[in-house]
Amino acid sequence: MGGAVHAPSGSGETNSAFGLPRRFHVSGNDTSPSVWEEDIPNGAGPPRHIHHAATEIFVVRSGRLLFEADGVQFEAGPGDTVTIPPGTVHAFKGLAPEGSVAVIVLTPGGGDAFFRQVESEGLSPETDMPRIAQIASETDLEFAGPPL
Repeated sequence: MGGAVHAPSGSGETNSAFGLPRRFHVSGNDTSPSVWEEDIPNGAGPPRHIHHAATEIFVVRSGRLLFEADGVQFEAGPGDTVTIPPGTVHAFKGLAPEGSVAVIVLTPGGGDAFFRQVESEGLSPETDMPRIAQIASETDLEFAGPPL
């Protein structure tokens, strides 16, 4: 298959940093994307943040998500694709009572390293934000405000 990567359905490493279950399908680096699927409970989502060099792509598989990108809010549902360019302040939040699922692609990759490190250190936003922000800065991520 050469440089192709095949991630069969259900395969990949599980991670639940910040209490959001996700499954990494492709571990990214400077030349390939990171790809994961994330379960997003109703009302849950990350703080506003910026990926300075990476594009983030969301494909909503189920449920509904509220997005904010550079101050503009909009909703996305099953089958919708949302692309966030590098340098854009953005966040999302689950809107479906039954939860939502999205496939997330970060390219170039490496975003999965952030979640792995946070989980391996057992960090929580309530008590460990300085360390979480340090890990974020090492993985092209900057926090820019509160969650939606």
